[in-house]
Amino acid sequence: MTPGLHSKITKAVLATFVFALASASFDVARAEDKPGFFKKLFGGGSKETPPEAETKPAPASKPRSEPPKTTRKPATSTPTTGKPPRVIITTTGGGTKKKVEIGKTTTPPKTASKTETPKPAPKLEPIQDVTKSVAKDNEAPMKGEFKEDDDDKPATTKSEAVSVLPSKDGWEIVKIEGRDYVTAESIRNFYNPVYGFTTFRLQGNHFWLGSSKLILKAQIGSQEMLINNIKFILSYPLQSYNGKVLFSRLDLCKLIDPVLYPSHIQNAEYFDTVVVDAGHGGHDAGARGVYGYEKDFALKMAMSVRTALMQRGFKVILTRANDTFITLGGRVAIANQTPKSIFLSFHFNSGGSAATGIETWALTPQNASATISRGGGYNLNGVTGNKQDSANIALATAVHASVISRFKFVDRGVKRAQWSVLTGCKRPGILFEGGFLTNGPECLLVASDTYRQQVSAAVADAVVNYRKALESAMAKR
Repeated sequence: MTPGLHSKITKAVLATFVFALASASFDVARAEDKPGFFKKLFGGGSKETPPEAETKPAPASKPRSEPPKTTRKPATSTPTTGKPPRVIITTTGGGTKKKVEIGKTTTPPKTASKTETPKPAPKLEPIQDVTKSVAKDNEAPMKGEFKEDDDDKPATTKSEAVSVLPSKDGWEIVKIEGRDYVTAESIRNFYNPVYGFTTFRLQGNHFWLGSSKLILKAQIGSQEMLINNIKFILSYPLQSYNGKVLFSRLDLCKLIDPVLYPSHIQNAEYFDTVVVDAGHGGHDAGARGVYGYEKDFALKMAMSVRTALMQRGFKVILTRANDTFITLGGRVAIANQTPKSIFLSFHFNSGGSAATGIETWALTPQNASATISRGGGYNLNGVTGNKQDSANIALATAVHASVISRFKFVDRGVKRAQWSVLTGCKRPGILFEGGFLTNGPECLLVASDTYRQQVSAAVADAVVNYRKALESAMAKR
């Protein structure tokens, strides 16, 4: 999503670049005893036999000049053709492994990619603690869309006393700069009946909460969190006070709870249709890669995902089925006009030649900032799509975890942004970035039918898992 395409590829021999499927790392059970809870909390994909290797893709000729991209910064330099590297995709299925080799070798140039400056942790202010009743019988904690009241606004004074008191429901809440934070002990105690935690440890700045079903890792002052080795980017960094680890109440409501307790998501609606959006199109070429344009790869991915979803019994609506430009508003309108649906938008990334990996985007919750500066900044007043916050993050988790657990890709995380196709969407929706076109070996994978079919199968499996995880919540409606 950041510009910086290289202009020339040095012809040299590249050591074999291997992308292997990763088997599920955890044998876990779900709160509802049936096999849909994000494939038993982030397990691998289906056991389909991978397609045979096809002929290597032809590198693209020098790209023509294109107008700026509509939602992301455009690529500016011209890719240079070269011999495609030899790639081996190792797949697992039915207890066996198969290898599919694609192409030959080449060496992409090594240019540094831009790094994002992490946000500093907010200063701990001694202000009054607030406790709230949050859990009732058969309800997940702090349910409903998160709305900050006057007590949750940033503090205007810095001299108020600190008090940490357990609420009648066992929740401890501490205020930091006017924002509610919940102690990790409270989170452990609430979810313990489901997950049976046996590990609760703070060593230096590193925090672990774990059991045989779930392992959560985080670090004081950081917004990164791992749940069963899947990366999430929190809205606010972890804090500590008087030896207690603190998660923001917003992250508990808008991320942790929907991921750990999807069956309790409110306003979940049954769906049988998936609106599949191929990013860019027409005069909007998107990112320029070593072997082609983002708009073309996005369309091919959308068509492959359509096939995989239909094979699993879903109806599919495409926002575009050819090289046509569709406005961002037009894409959102298609999603909003399609009843009983969810929305999946497919894109590919650009950056330095070393940049690599998969990332999945859900809409930024109200009263939080986007993960990156170009992602819409601070979401102060909320947008239409925030009505689906819990479903959005659950869908993003299902898709991201399914792909990451099946392939040994770099996990760039489940992130937040106010992308235009998400802000106005009335349906649960996400934006999926399927790899870097500016990375030679990764672009080769994107250009191959084998890769797209494998990723499409993982995405379609994730949609099945997502719907199963929300079955009981949907039944309540």
